[in-house]
Amino acid sequence: MQKNKKLYDEIDNYSEKYIYYKKIINFKTVKNQIESKYKSFTGVKRGIVALDTTDKIKFLTRLYSCNKAGLIVFISNIKSHAELKKEKIKINYTFRKDKLIKIFDTKKIYPNDLAVILKTSGSTDSSKYVYLSNSNISFVASEMNKEIFKKKKNYNEFIFAPIDHAFALGRIHSIIKSKHSMTLIDDYNFSNFYDTYKVARCNSISIPSKLLKNLMEMDFMNFKRNIKNLEYAQVSTGYFPKFLRKKFLDIGPNLFINYGMTEAMRTSFLNCKKFPTKIHTEGKPFKGIKIKILKNTKKKFGQVYIRGKNLVLGYSNKNLWKSKIKNGWFRTGDLGSIDKDGFFIFHGRDIDNINVNGINYNLKNVENEIKNFFKIPNIKILNITKKLNNFESTLYLFIDKKIKSKSIYLFLRKYNFNISFENIIFTKEFIVNNTGKININNLLKKINEK
Repeated sequence: MQKNKKLYDEIDNYSEKYIYYKKIINFKTVKNQIESKYKSFTGVKRGIVALDTTDKIKFLTRLYSCNKAGLIVFISNIKSHAELKKEKIKINYTFRKDKLIKIFDTKKIYPNDLAVILKTSGSTDSSKYVYLSNSNISFVASEMNKEIFKKKKNYNEFIFAPIDHAFALGRIHSIIKSKHSMTLIDDYNFSNFYDTYKVARCNSISIPSKLLKNLMEMDFMNFKRNIKNLEYAQVSTGYFPKFLRKKFLDIGPNLFINYGMTEAMRTSFLNCKKFPTKIHTEGKPFKGIKIKILKNTKKKFGQVYIRGKNLVLGYSNKNLWKSKIKNGWFRTGDLGSIDKDGFFIFHGRDIDNINVNGINYNLKNVENEIKNFFKIPNIKILNITKKLNNFESTLYLFIDKKIKSKSIYLFLRKYNFNISFENIIFTKEFIVNNTGKININNLLKKINEK
């Protein structure tokens, strides 16, 4: 992307392009709405605009018109002005009845290239507001398009993922800057998936790995029967098991895998049909991205660090961002290795970190928040991965104070901790050593007893 170029500048106006959202909408109509909305921003000072994703066409119109005007978009489905004012970043504007209104005066100076802010996890102390730039979104979208789209094909990609997350947001801009069409949806349930796929006449999908896994495992024959014309699936936000990769490829469509997170979208990319002997990997980094493995044991894998054009500008909390950077490299909290051909192999999560739908959560932070809120003397979350190639975190919560599960989950959702537990176990038998550490082996016995 050229210097000072915005996402808006990359919109492709291909005449046959459309968006399916409840009905077919010619993209020219959306582009005209973007231009009309942009004109209403005359005289508006640069600041942060809160956008909700309830109506997908309104969201796209506002996203790209705000971007053209140089406004910074904070994607949040919080509509209450009172709640928006509680965010740890100062929201300057929001929309009321499709009109931009001011909440706070804008005084802070933001980076020129800052385009979008995503809130990737939340708690009273550790909310992360991630600064995505025009450049890093554009770079990722361009590289994906080069790898995925065939020159003589027209695609209608079904983006079956929440668009307030980096995965879907990246796919939206990939489509926007191409000649291809997209299909969007409100309710991410499986009956809706099949119905919309057929009605919209999709021929490709982008979907979180967990959702694709569930679709295939719930009723594979139904899945196979309903995606006959599928050209490809693009999968991210979590590990997609190797046996399902093989099973999917046997149906016929191509499978594109990538590894990344909000802070470093699409770090690696794998075209499974092009590299059939590498489908156990997450592919290679795009040119302009580097992966480094920092080993501190005799194991063949180590901590994953990333740097390159896909990295975001940082967090609103500069000190938190600095704590994640080591000599210019972003510390992911993941474990991995690189084979002799340069392909990245994912080995799981750091034991104190898990990834849910592309969002990293530190379990120590979650423990502290639950402990402080409910005033629990002793608490421990155990992250159990039973099979090396499964990589799905199974969490057990141990507490020594009786609390209803419903109360714990209500608290977690309130502060955007989108995690769940295999079991919540009450026990008074915490064994704590003289350094204050809890005996893990004793808690593991409790799991086996259950």
